[in-house]
Amino acid sequence: MKKDYRHIRVVIDTNLCISMLIGKQTERLIRIFDLPQYELVTSEDLINEILNVAMRPKFARYFNMDKVRAFVQFLEECSIKFRIDSIPQRCRDPKDDFLLELAVAADADYLLSGDADLTDMKQIGHCQILTVSEFLERMKEG
Repeated sequence: MKKDYRHIRVVIDTNLCISMLIGKQTERLIRIFDLPQYELVTSEDLINEILNVAMRPKFARYFNMDKVRAFVQFLEECSIKFRIDSIPQRCRDPKDDFLLELAVAADADYLLSGDADLTDMKQIGHCQILTVSEFLERMKEG
């Protein structure tokens, strides 16, 4: 898929999606999704991980499955979905490799995460790996 350079492609880590469901990052991340210059990027792997993590018993007190289904539907409708065929090892935590491969496959500009295994890497290809706060600060400067 050829990239439209008028848009900024963003991959959002599972931990931030779960924070959105809990309500902790919702307002800050919704600002990103609401702006037309941003394209949210997902994959089947990311959607499945969000569902698997959201179903853990420890999250039951924060949100119900209706909210999870609505969030996944939002992701399905409002994102560009990429297929990941192979996932090379790139990270010190192999469970995060699919996010790095998604960023590369999607030609993403940013991977947003709160996971130090990813943020310590700073970059994969031309994709910068940032926290939400760093991303929002960078967008103010630009």
